[in-house]
Amino acid sequence: MNQSQLDEFRREVNHNLACGALSDYDLPVTGSDGGCPVVVALEEEALSTVLGRLRAVGGFANLFVRGDGRVRMASVIQEASALVDSPDDMSSSTDARPGPSATIGMFLDWVEQCPSGVKISAALGHPARARDAKLVELTGV
Repeated sequence: MNQSQLDEFRREVNHNLACGALSDYDLPVTGSDGGCPVVVALEEEALSTVLGRLRAVGGFANLFVRGDGRVRMASVIQEASALVDSPDDMSSSTDARPGPSATIGMFLDWVEQCPSGVKISAALGHPARARDAKLVELTGV
């Protein structure tokens, strides 16, 4: 991972949330304090690294991930907040789920294929689900 690229992406997301393409967008994940936690990542980063960032902000966040020519956003929400039951479970043994060496990009590919989201409770230490992975457009800084 290139820290300067991650820092640049973080600034770009912050700019877009403050006065850019996402300034009028209501972020789907809101913390108990009323804030909207944001975690950014680069697509090639290890899933375990990004899960650590999610744990550091309380386990629930609006996740922005930059890949080749695209930015995707996903919601990491409390399991009780989810309106749809039966998410795929990351801890279950299935060949479709990302393995221990997975990147956050691979994980979002999987989340995109799971309309009910992906249960990641074991990875975060509390009932949580990743869902609604989608492309977002950002404007330049």
